[in-house]
Amino acid sequence: MLIEELFSRGIMTMGPSRADPGRRVGTFNSEFLSGLSRRRTSEMDKFRWLAGEWTYENVVPATRLSPAYTDIGNARFSFCDQGNWICFAGPDGREIPQITFDPFSGQWIYVLTLGSYGILRCSQGWIGDRLVFSGLMTMLGITCEWQMTWIKMGSDQFRFINEEENSDGSWSYIDEWRFQRMRSSSAQTNKH
Repeated sequence: MLIEELFSRGIMTMGPSRADPGRRVGTFNSEFLSGLSRRRTSEMDKFRWLAGEWTYENVVPATRLSPAYTDIGNARFSFCDQGNWICFAGPDGREIPQITFDPFSGQWIYVLTLGSYGILRCSQGWIGDRLVFSGLMTMLGITCEWQMTWIKMGSDQFRFINEEENSDGSWSYIDEWRFQRMRSSSAQTNKH
């Protein structure tokens, strides 16, 4: 039972209601919460390199109905919501929260809410330069178990590989996104 578990872990305790201090209700345990903000900040710092402008290639293999192709574009990532989320700039420039660290569960969370819908999780965190998210995803009306493996190849290059789970539990490659940090024109000019 959720409420019982929250009390048994010390996350919640009985205390005065904010609306009616004479009423005792379940409240967050301030001792438990005190370390969560520091933990989230420490974990989010592991993604600090992602902030900025990137070019990408989306490499898609051939299928029996389509040829292989590679799309290209630009992307921008930033920290938003007081540094609690990594946001992706949508087509209209609006920042869309996409990646966060949940200090309660100790999991990285990847949220998709635009054309593709799902919440992917990673409980192991970064292992070397890899981070693997997985979970149920609905992409353009098709629902499947999804795995997204992020690979950091330095502060100016990363990629992620998308795979879907087969009925036998194995994973099939969907596509790969390769990112290269954009250089500002002044930095490029100073190199020459």
